[in-house]
Amino acid sequence: NVAETSLTVPGIRYVIDPGQARISRYSHRTKVQRLPIEAISQASANQRKGRCGRVSDGICIRLYSEEDFAARDQFPTPEIQRTNLASVILQMRLLRLGTIEDFPFIDPPERRLINDGYHLLNELQAINRTKDGY
Repeated sequence: NVAETSLTVPGIRYVIDPGQARISRYSHRTKVQRLPIEAISQASANQRKGRCGRVSDGICIRLYSEEDFAARDQFPTPEIQRTNLASVILQMRLLRLGTIEDFPFIDPPERRLINDGYHLLNELQAINRTKDGY
């Protein structure tokens, strides 16, 4: 997703946008973090378009229709809602930020993803379910 980063490469005046990206997503069913190829959001597409005209006028060629663009989600799903939360839980404990359930996330994760994070940490013996009382 180089065309979505803050990187500006001098001389880049054209961006070809296929409208897809590998997006990290946790599968609650299989308990595995995956990188499926998915359609990008409108915001991501606009970010890509913005890369082609940083230094001078540029052209973005989208390989999908305007109707397809209009039907896409306006913004991508926040990462906190599509990732395994085990490392977040450990980091919050290390920083003494309280429990993940009580943290005031702008877009809070689903309860089942929180439970999966605790379950994985318990399996890895990184936390003790009985002693830690979650």
